[in-house]
Amino acid sequence: MVSGPGRNTSRKTKSDYPMTDTTAQKEGDDRKHTRVPLEIAAELSVDGGTTYHGFTKNMSFGGAFIKLDADESSAPKEGDRCELRLILGAPEEPIKVPIQAKVARSDPMGVGIEFRSTTIEGYWHFKNLMVYNSPESDRLLEELEEHPGLVINH
Repeated sequence: MVSGPGRNTSRKTKSDYPMTDTTAQKEGDDRKHTRVPLEIAAELSVDGGTTYHGFTKNMSFGGAFIKLDADESSAPKEGDRCELRLILGAPEEPIKVPIQAKVARSDPMGVGIEFRSTTIEGYWHFKNLMVYNSPESDRLLEELEEHPGLVINH
């Protein structure tokens, strides 16, 4: 869902964004962080005011791929600065984890974003989310020591 002037505001559900595969590190992949296939409700607000709604496909300590309800003409563009909000917890009182980011790539399936920074509370929610949902939590924690990814705003 895209919200903004003249936009449809109907809410999509997870089933509207089918998961087609799980994403593992591929040979020749030079990413610094392991991606964890994880489907979390998300809002992506791009500088300029447009907010998109969707679900994460996978995340790492360095970024995420977000499946959005947007057509190519209205989707965020590579280089756009944005804020990702991961929506955790009960719908009545959700916890929104804010992450400052930049659109690294955009395609018909959604956008790949590169994380920049978050709050201290956001960092702890995100770190716990990743570690508890990874089959290789020790590996993730080792990577975090070598390549922190997210910067904490003071």
